[in-house]
This record gives sequence, structure tokens and C-alpha cells, in this order.
Amino acid sequence: MAYNPHADADRIMAHLNAGQFKQAFKAAKAATKAYPREAYFANLAGTAQAQMGEEREAITWFQKALKLNPAHPDAQNNLIQALISTGQAKRALDLITRLLPKRPDRANMLYFQGLAQMNAGLPDAALASLDQALSLDPRQPRTLTLRGVLRSEAGDEDGAITDYQAALALNPKAPDTLSNLSTVLGRKHRMDDALAAVEKALALSPNHIASLQRHAVVLNELGRRTDAITAYRRLLIAAPNHPEALLELALLSPAEDRPALLNTVDAALRSTPKAAPAAPFLALAKANLLMKSADGDGTDADRWFQTANEGFARQRPFDPALAQAEFAAITARFANATDLPPAAAPEQPAPVFVLGLPRSGTTLTEQILTSHPALFGCGELATAGRLVRPLLEADTDFDPTQFAQSYRAALPPMPEDTQGFIDKMPANYRYIGFLLTAFPNATILHITRDPRDVALSMWRTYFSSPAMAFTYDQRAMAAQINIYRRYMAHWQALFGGRITDISYETLVRDTENTSRTLAQACGVDWHPDMALPERNTAPVLTASVAQVREGVHDRSLGGWVRHKQALSQVIDNLDPALWPDL
Repeated sequence: MAYNPHADADRIMAHLNAGQFKQAFKAAKAATKAYPREAYFANLAGTAQAQMGEEREAITWFQKALKLNPAHPDAQNNLIQALISTGQAKRALDLITRLLPKRPDRANMLYFQGLAQMNAGLPDAALASLDQALSLDPRQPRTLTLRGVLRSEAGDEDGAITDYQAALALNPKAPDTLSNLSTVLGRKHRMDDALAAVEKALALSPNHIASLQRHAVVLNELGRRTDAITAYRRLLIAAPNHPEALLELALLSPAEDRPALLNTVDAALRSTPKAAPAAPFLALAKANLLMKSADGDGTDADRWFQTANEGFARQRPFDPALAQAEFAAITARFANATDLPPAAAPEQPAPVFVLGLPRSGTTLTEQILTSHPALFGCGELATAGRLVRPLLEADTDFDPTQFAQSYRAALPPMPEDTQGFIDKMPANYRYIGFLLTAFPNATILHITRDPRDVALSMWRTYFSSPAMAFTYDQRAMAAQINIYRRYMAHWQALFGGRITDISYETLVRDTENTSRTLAQACGVDWHPDMALPERNTAPVLTASVAQVREGVHDRSLGGWVRHKQALSQVIDNLDPALWPDL
């Protein structure tokens, strides 16, 4: 039988370009037998497997190609990407370190180094690598996009937008970049621009998975629930059994759609390995569908919530010792009232910080406040944490004036008549000393709620932020709840008169009178719309997006009692000295 390597290579590439990855792999595998000394075909076999989502199997083929030709650049790049995508970032970094001195395309290798460092949990090192890559070659769209992702994750939305726009100037037809840009624009409350960016991405690539998902998210944030459901179903057509789409549909779908959706989720669970990244999302989807069912006492749902959280905890371990070390470092800086740095000068509009434990009612409080025409909602701003982190890491002095200027520079545009803006990042309870010193006219609204109800709600919720990894492990959750209580005791002793406690239980039982208290605390006259937060059409960018559209109710109060066995590890590890009222 006569062989023609060029014809075989053309046939394999035609399969790859047509998305026929199984045919491409079969043909490439046959070619490796026909041409056993050709690294080119082993690399193509690995490429086809990687495109089928079989990156671990693809690694073997890339290694085989490099054994035949150690200097094969495509096989080197493909092996690095496969190692990163399979969670082997350290192996990828070791390989990059060996290759960097040998490769002429240093900027390209630095991009891979930044990607590997990001996946290894080294964001500062990743940024340094990407900065170096762009200093060598500023015209790298994917490097700009990746740096935008890192800047976005660090809370530097303006820097991320700059990078995404620079990447799009070089490659305007990049759906990934447009989808990422949409996410940051949404955080900046530029919702029309966010929707336009993701719609442009879908116009370029109608089946682009990340853009389909982002489109559904934006519609849901805008309160367009029916449109969001339609968008998630469109995503499932392009990516059957997409785990996050199924989870969101479990949360959003009307009752009549849930039985069929439960069957779909069950089928996806049967076909998904228990250790797969998708498995916890599917378990959480099933748990929510069971919870919404009128049948049973909820124990079936509790078992699936437990399965989901165990899966997420394996993927995202949490170290309570780091949280404890941060508590010690922060409170040491604000040991007593006599050693505080001079406060910055007050400016307008005045900040209102709504804080407390996650799922304590901060989103509902923001919706009440932003129903007032003079109060502007900024959502959950990561700015305070971004500014405090380098102070702690380098142990440098805190300059309240510089802090205030940097914080205000990152704020979104507001109407000219704004009297106060709302930052409802719950975790800002850690930074109250910094905030009250930098903003002497700030209002601190501390939302309190029974920690057992908070724990139940967190246990049932998926949080994408790495900072929320404690919610997947009940012992870690209890440790974090205890640290929160210690923070608040410290701040109350130091700044008690400047912190207003708002009880969630009172808020949902007597919304009108509590909304009057909130208005008074913010220095504005009460507005009747504040008693009807469900009518607020402002975008909601948090995990509470579905709940706040339903209207205020008290059905969740004391909900932990029915699930105390499932929550036993949290309840047993709450420090009674910190929680005597329990």
C-alpha cells in the first residue's frame, strides 16, 4: 500500500478544521503507525483528542511527539496547554522554565508562563510575566486578554477594560475577549454596554459557549427572567448537559418545567464521573429541584447539597489559618482609638458600606436603599480589599487620604444629584477600620442575621469567587463565621457609635419601619419606594438575584431548625463564647 504523508496530513487537517475531531484522531493515529518517526502526526493525534475534551489522553501523544522531535514548538505549546487544562500547572511551569532559554518566541512563552502561574494560584507572578511579554511584543491580543482577566479578578476593572479594548483593537472578532469585556462592564454598571458586547460576540460566533452563558447571566441580572431561561436553554442546545446552565435553570424555571429538568439533570449525573469538575454543579442543581418539590421533608435535597459541597470543597480547599492571620494583622493596626491615623477629609457623595456575613440580607438592603433617588448602588466592590491587600503583604503604613482617593477613582459614574453611594461587599466587615478612617462621613450598615440561617443559605449557594471557598466545608464555614464575630466585636469596641446594626429578621418582618431607619442612617429623607424593594429595577449582580425579585418575605427565618442534622458540623463549631445568644 502506497503512503502519501502530505495527503494524509491534509486529510487530518480538513477533519480538524471541520470540527470532526473523532475522524481526525482516527486518521492521525493511523498515520503515526504509517510514519512512526514523524512527530507531526503524533502532535495532530494529541490535538484531536484535546479538542474532544480528552486532554489527559492527549498529553501522551504530545509527549510521544516530543520524544521523536524534542524541538517541535507546536507539540511543546500543546503539551503546556494540556498540562494547564488538566490542573498540572506546576509541571507546565517546570517545562516552561526549561524551554524559555531555548525558544526564540520569548513573548509567546511568557504568555504560557503567565497562564500557568494564574492557574497555579500565583496572580502577582502571572501579571509580572504578562507585563514582560507585552514589553517584548505589545501586539499580543491573547496576552492582553489574559492580563485583563487577572486585573478583573484583582478588582481592577478599569485596567481590565483597557486591556480588553486594546486586544479588540488588534483582533475585533474575538468572542472570548468580548465576553470577558461584558463581565467587567456589568460590574461597572454599564449594563447596556455589557449586553451589547456579548451580543456582538454571539453575532460573530453564535455557538460560543462562554458568550452564550454570559448572555444568559446578563439577562438574569437585568431582571429579564423569561429571556434568561430562553438563553440558558439555547446554551444547552450548543452544550448539552452544561452544568452551570442546568444549575441556573433549576433556580429559575417555573414549577411546570421542573420534572423534565430533573430528568435531564439525573441523566447528566449518570454520565458524569463523580470526580469531574461538572459533578458538584449537577448535584447542586438536583438539590435545588428537590428542595422546590412539594414532596418529602427536604432530607433528599440535603443529601444532594452535601454531595455538591463535598465536590466543591475538593476542588477549592480553604485554609482558615490564613483568615486568622489576616484578622490578627488587621486588628493589630487598629488596636485602640488613641493610635488611629489622622482621618482623611470628607468628600461627597458620602459612602454607605453595607456589610455582614454573605447571605445575611446585604443585597435586599441595597435594593431598599437604591429605591431612593438620591442613593446610587455600586454593587459588591472589591476595591477595599484590593487596596488593603498590599498594605498587609508589605506591612506598609496606611495613608487614609491616598486610600480614599484610590477608592473613589475606581467608582462607576453616578448621577450628579447622588448624595450617597452604596458598596455592599459583605466582606468589608474586615476593613471597617480602614474605611472609617479614610471616609469620616461614611455610614456603616451592619446586617445581622442568625448565623445558622446564614450557614444554611451559604451551604445551598454556589459562589464563583475563590474567597468564598469556606462555604463548601462546614468546619471552615463555622471558623469564618466565628472570625466575623470577632471582627465585629473589635470594631464595635473601637467605633461603636459609627456602626448601625440592622437585624435581618426585623427587616423582613417590618420593612417599612426598617427602611425609615436606613434612610435616617444615610442622612436622607425616607422615600415610599424604599418599602417596596421588589419594584426596584436596578441590576442585581449577586447570588441573591432571584430572591430579591420575589418580594420581601420571612419564610426563611428559622429555616435551619428543619435542617439542623445536615448542618450539625457548622452548629457544633460555632463558638458559644462568641454567640451566647444562641
